[in-house]
Amino acid sequence: MKSSRVLLTFALFAVAALPVAAGAAPVAPEDLFRLTFLSNAVISPDGAHVLVQASRANGTKDSYDRTIDLVDVSSGALRSNVTARMGDGDYAWMPDGRSFVFVRRLPKQKGQLFRYTLATGAVAQLTHITQGVSSPVVSHDGTRIALSVDVPDPAPAAHIDFAKAGFRPSDAQKKSDINTIDQLFFETNGQGYTYRDHPHIWIVDVNGASPKQLTSGTWAENFDAWSPDDKTIAFDSLRYQSPDAGPSDVYLVASSGGTPRKIESTEVGNGGLFFSTDGKSFYTFRAGVRDAAEQPAFVSNSLDGGEIRTIVAKDQVTWGDSLLADMKEGGGLCAAPLDATHVLLNLDGPGYANLRTLDLNGGTFSDVTAPKGEAWSCSVSRDGKTVAYLYSDFTHPADIYVTTMPNGAPRRLTNVNEQYLAKATLATPQEFSVKDRAGSTVQAWFMPATGGKPAAKHPTLLNIHGGPETQFGNTFFMEFQYLAALGYNVVFCDPAGSTGHGYAFEESLENDYGDAMFQDVQAVMDAAVARPDVDASRLGVMGGSYGGYATLWVISHTDRYKVAVAERAVSFLQSENLAADFAAKNGLGGGYYTWGPPWDPASTTYAKFSPLTYVENVHTPLLILHSDNDTRAPIDQTLQEFTALKVLGRTVVYVAVPNEDHDLSRTGAPIHRVERLHIIADWLNKYLSP
Repeated sequence: MKSSRVLLTFALFAVAALPVAAGAAPVAPEDLFRLTFLSNAVISPDGAHVLVQASRANGTKDSYDRTIDLVDVSSGALRSNVTARMGDGDYAWMPDGRSFVFVRRLPKQKGQLFRYTLATGAVAQLTHITQGVSSPVVSHDGTRIALSVDVPDPAPAAHIDFAKAGFRPSDAQKKSDINTIDQLFFETNGQGYTYRDHPHIWIVDVNGASPKQLTSGTWAENFDAWSPDDKTIAFDSLRYQSPDAGPSDVYLVASSGGTPRKIESTEVGNGGLFFSTDGKSFYTFRAGVRDAAEQPAFVSNSLDGGEIRTIVAKDQVTWGDSLLADMKEGGGLCAAPLDATHVLLNLDGPGYANLRTLDLNGGTFSDVTAPKGEAWSCSVSRDGKTVAYLYSDFTHPADIYVTTMPNGAPRRLTNVNEQYLAKATLATPQEFSVKDRAGSTVQAWFMPATGGKPAAKHPTLLNIHGGPETQFGNTFFMEFQYLAALGYNVVFCDPAGSTGHGYAFEESLENDYGDAMFQDVQAVMDAAVARPDVDASRLGVMGGSYGGYATLWVISHTDRYKVAVAERAVSFLQSENLAADFAAKNGLGGGYYTWGPPWDPASTTYAKFSPLTYVENVHTPLLILHSDNDTRAPIDQTLQEFTALKVLGRTVVYVAVPNEDHDLSRTGAPIHRVERLHIIADWLNKYLSP
């Protein structure tokens, strides 16, 4: 790598920034048991309260205690576990803001709908639906509630003649547990086989009476919205078998029942959002499915089948929040109408996700929150004046914030990790950037060591994010803080393929799947090692998922790094595209449409971009960690790399984690999450001596 490719965008070395030392305690893996994680902030229609799901690791149970917490918008007062039962969740406000409905799972029963009244604290069960319920959405007039009810295919009879076998079977033995599959997308990471599940939309009266199944069949539906007059319901559904991942259509159905009507579209990837305030239009996303980097258009559809108006064209913005960290799964999209001409959404920018308004007439955006940090899980009061959302930054896990539209200043309502933060020594990352070989700006951060041996120079770790269509950015990342506490500088960046940096930058990876990323991260490290506090002879590289793939690619193309950690990695793209839970024609990377059929010997791109092809070049000591139940990156991806390296006589250790899936580092069992961090640290310490 030539140093002329590196261009720092600020005087990086003028002053060595000091870590933020809020207390005397270094961050440790066991801090997981001291943190509170928030999700799903929902403001009441009157703007007076916010409901939020709080989650805390329980060591004795090796699970998470989840509660519904109620926050007063005026005072910030928080009532924890307001429904007085662990595990309650999946809630929605009644229109008057005086009560809310939620889902409770009683022992040996599937979830049912309950109602909580604020004034009295009374809890009443509303539904008794055998299959269980989820995802309640209350009609605008408060008289009915839409629910998702999973109607699974019945288990087939066991293929055995019990009379000939000579014994009387139990009820369980009469049914077969063998899966006979004739479709793609039959399993989902973390959920197992899902092809028999058919979530359908049901309607119940506000008191839970008169349950009515609105949709049926072998397909599945995802509820979108009630129309303003509550006469129509919009939902998403794929009602044909597709060789591609991502196709979906938007349907309308009378809330009283009837035949669904599809909203016609020229694209195969359609997602519903909400109705216009006058009920005459419905807003959707529209996109294709062949280009992994493609961002959908935002479209207004006239319900009479007339005008279709594109408000935001394809590939203009990155919708939702795609920042990666270990505090949660992705933040996703939040969207809500503010008035007849504006909607609230969250969008990605370079290294951040913020809230913005979209002008439905002009297609222009305006910031609601500053372009920094991570804002997600937004909701709006009925009058469109008060917005509640979750917000996190480098040194603060998520809390609830509110702001007043149109120009109010954000106000933090909660401080759920105040006691922990007061005692923790945290590092504040320093942003820098480089220019890559294509002239694009690569955003990066340097998190300085807060612990380790007193020294002018510290070992430094490069962490590469997964996806690849995600990004690192300004949000709390406990793992990075722990590594800094051990005495490591941590460098992380958004190389080619990352979201939040424009379509061209994201798309640039597809035809250069390994090397475009490699050139970018190498340029970032060229800049980092020029710092006076970096020991260039003690560098490590690590990452998970696509970051695991990237780690394997890096160490097969350079010996710069003294140690590596690859988690839930992909080593061989040909088999990944045919075996993962998302396996389809439009698979990982370019897939069939760009790289050709994976089974065709002429489709050489898969091997060209597979780290396994270059495994003989690997000399870096490697720890490779994989969860046994991972179907997103099936475990054969790790086994192939591990076996090849052992046959070659290289230094490699395989860590197999039982009963976990692809999201171990974010949502795995608490003890496994803590063990994972210690195992990684022990491996790094062995070679880098922080």
